[in-house]
Amino acid sequence: MFLRKGNSGGVVHLNTFILKSRAVFDGISDTYRPMAILIENDRIAELLPYEFDSPSASENSGKYADMPVYDMGNNLIMPSFIDAHTHIFSGAVAASPYVCNTLDTCHSESECVDRMVEYAKQHPEQKRIRGMGWFVGGWTDDSLPDKRSLDAYFPDTPVYLECADAHSMWLNSAALKEAGIQADADFSGGIIETFPDGELTGMLIEPAAYAPAMEKFMDFTDAEMMEIHRNFNRVLAENGIAGLSEMFADDYTEETYQKYMVLKNLDEQEGLHANVYVYTKLFGYTSFEAFYRMREQLDSRHFHITGLKGFLDGVTETYTGLLLEPYTDCPDTCGENLLLWPKVKMEQEIEAANREGIQVRLHCIADGSVRMALDMYERARKKTGRYDIRNTVEHIENIHPDDIRRFRQLGVIASMQPYHLILSNNDKIVRLGKKRCRYEWPMKSLTEAGAKLALGTDYPVVSLNPFRTIHAAVTRTDSQGAISGQNPWEALDMATTLRAYTYEAACVYQAEHETGSIEAGKKANLIVLNQNLFTVHAEEIPNTKVLMTLFEGTVIYNSEHGKF
Repeated sequence: MFLRKGNSGGVVHLNTFILKSRAVFDGISDTYRPMAILIENDRIAELLPYEFDSPSASENSGKYADMPVYDMGNNLIMPSFIDAHTHIFSGAVAASPYVCNTLDTCHSESECVDRMVEYAKQHPEQKRIRGMGWFVGGWTDDSLPDKRSLDAYFPDTPVYLECADAHSMWLNSAALKEAGIQADADFSGGIIETFPDGELTGMLIEPAAYAPAMEKFMDFTDAEMMEIHRNFNRVLAENGIAGLSEMFADDYTEETYQKYMVLKNLDEQEGLHANVYVYTKLFGYTSFEAFYRMREQLDSRHFHITGLKGFLDGVTETYTGLLLEPYTDCPDTCGENLLLWPKVKMEQEIEAANREGIQVRLHCIADGSVRMALDMYERARKKTGRYDIRNTVEHIENIHPDDIRRFRQLGVIASMQPYHLILSNNDKIVRLGKKRCRYEWPMKSLTEAGAKLALGTDYPVVSLNPFRTIHAAVTRTDSQGAISGQNPWEALDMATTLRAYTYEAACVYQAEHETGSIEAGKKANLIVLNQNLFTVHAEEIPNTKVLMTLFEGTVIYNSEHGKF
């Protein structure tokens, strides 16, 4: 056992103990240092020298004599991770037995179908087959799949396969029928693909197009959803994550209330092991009674209705990312079926939200949408006079260099996902060309220009594992060591990466007064790792493990004993 209790010789205070290591990163400094952390109940009570109990220590050290001391040696202690951008509801489902979540390792349409056939054999009880993670950018053939390959093996069972980027779904004929998908459906901001004769192909592009299919994908009983999230509680603890979000921008419907109520009930009955921050629908609203009503009825200790979310564009892989200039490989468009919502309405809605003091987060993949978001935030700032709103731009997979400095000037947070660069598999060089790829995933340029950067995964788009994300941020290479992207100099140093994954992510959620760093008075949300991320070789970063997770002063995960 890696824990070593110090000499107590007196009464053991079960709610008071000291955790120490020669390597502690506090979430705000530029490196690690030796430190001891006094924890009382759910909070960090005091920060002490590592040798607080040595003969040469302060004469006041005697007051700690009766406290249990756990010495982690050289293992890194740091704040628990806070993932700045996730989709907890679909993510929890993805981590459950109800979904085949290994399609990200497939390299072709046929390999995905074979994987689903094997999954169906192993789960004969399932009346609906679900999969996640396929990605054309990682295939040997970059043409989109269609229903025929699935129909050959699943003529009667509905099959729903969500793309890794969460902007497309691939269905078979049975699923198209079950979800009621029709080529002439009335919606805006998406594409229902058809063959030349008008028959559905099974490809649904953008959330507006696949919303009915997603309803079937997420169709579970309350009891099933409770168990799915109970299991996900454990997954979060194992990964050392104390904060994450729901970024799907759900509308204020009865179905949304029922979905959210599952987590509220789980929190109140058993306790969530992470804070969940929910961002509901922005577009279509300039009055926010529904938002406030949802917050009043659903907020609990760890479940928070936090702000509003909107989508400006899609993704460059399907030409739905909004560019300032045409696509290199498709020069007749700057983005298909865009904008996803009229600009004049977006301006009015962002202004109204900010005037109310409500944070806005906008999905912006490409340089055109990034600029538009910054323009709209700047307009709202001038109209409202509010300089305290933490608006964010999500993703920023490429940017025009003229817009980099604007993040600091406008107080806008850059919320980015480093592993998406690896997932892209150098796809953008084809879509955008070399010149624009100089500014793809420009994390270092943004931070050097003074922007506040928050990191996350966009899980379940990519793995929730934080060490894969950290490795991508500091190396910009894949698991084989091959450089991803056209600008390896945009790699971050370790301290910047970890700050963005802890304290600055907490700032996105407006929660840095409670969590995100190791400071006296804050919640004791801490993790102990099996190695020091600052000193290990870069190729060893993905092999890092969480040894222990504390949430609000309670050990909720221990690698040797699970939970104690």
